[in-house]
Amino acid sequence: MEKDRDVERKIVAILNILKDSPEPLGSRIISRRLKEQRFDLTERAVRYHLRIMDERGITKSRGRAGRIITQEGIEETNNTLVSDKVVLQTC
Repeated sequence: MEKDRDVERKIVAILNILKDSPEPLGSRIISRRLKEQRFDLTERAVRYHLRIMDERGITKSRGRAGRIITQEGIEETNNTLVSDKVVLQTC
C-alpha cells in the first residue's frame, strides 16, 4: 500500500514537470528536475514510470524528443490537487 502511494507521488511529480513544459521532455531532464524537488530517480527509473504512464494514457511518447502530458494527464494532476486539498482539510 505504501509502495503504491510512493509510485503515485512520483507519477504526479513527473506529470507536473511535463505540464509545466511547453515542449516534450526526456528522462534525463525529468530526472534532473525531480532531483531539484527532492525526488531521487535515475533516468532508468524515470523511463520505467513514463512507460507506466504511457500505458495509462496520461503521457505520450514523441519519440526521441521525449514525452508530453495528455489531456487525461492534465485532468489527473487537477484531480490529485483536489484530493490533496480534501486530505489537508480533514487533518
